[in-house]
Amino acid sequence: MSKIIFWDWTGTLADEARLDEAVCRSLEEDIAAQRNIPLPEAERLFNDHLTEIENSWQWHDYVQHGRNFGFDWKHSQEINLDKLVLVPHARDILEYTKGKGFLNTLVTNAVRDVVLLRAKHVGLIDMFEAVIASSDVKALKAEGKHFEYGLQHLDGDPHKSYSVGDNPVQDIKPAKKLALKTIFCDFGENLVHYHSEHISNNHREISDADYNIKNLLDIKRIL
Repeated sequence: MSKIIFWDWTGTLADEARLDEAVCRSLEEDIAAQRNIPLPEAERLFNDHLTEIENSWQWHDYVQHGRNFGFDWKHSQEINLDKLVLVPHARDILEYTKGKGFLNTLVTNAVRDVVLLRAKHVGLIDMFEAVIASSDVKALKAEGKHFEYGLQHLDGDPHKSYSVGDNPVQDIKPAKKLALKTIFCDFGENLVHYHSEHISNNHREISDADYNIKNLLDIKRIL
């Protein structure tokens, strides 16, 4: 059986705070232009849309957000990709774990098209053996389906595998239920500032992870 590291994306490997804020702003500007309405009204429409799907995996679905308002989702992403930055040592630690024989697996509440676009932009996509997005399992990570899917399809041994992430609800609790070892990234909350307050309170819950780290390179002393 294989040993897997399930990597969270936002707040763990990537700092997307400025990117997501800019993307949401671009979407609101597109809504305003398309409907010929003031920007504050467009902001209200977009936030009303988010409120309707709050606490669901669809909340993260920029592709569907675009469809909902009648325009291409990709434009608002591509014009703002320069605002996406990697967390320090992200590539170094992925290379290290790959060299140690782990299957690097990206698990994210983002949808597949969006996370692939972003991971390719920063040159990390080739570091992952697999990508499991919310659109693949039709669930948030908190439900555990991302991890179950990965263990099954990659023939993973949960007792030799890890979940690494910055969100106690999404990355730590469901992984522990499946007997994975868990590593909590204590720095992640500072990197995640959603355009609205929807679901961000997850980060404020207490983590009961097996390990807490302040820097991605701290993982080397754990493995």
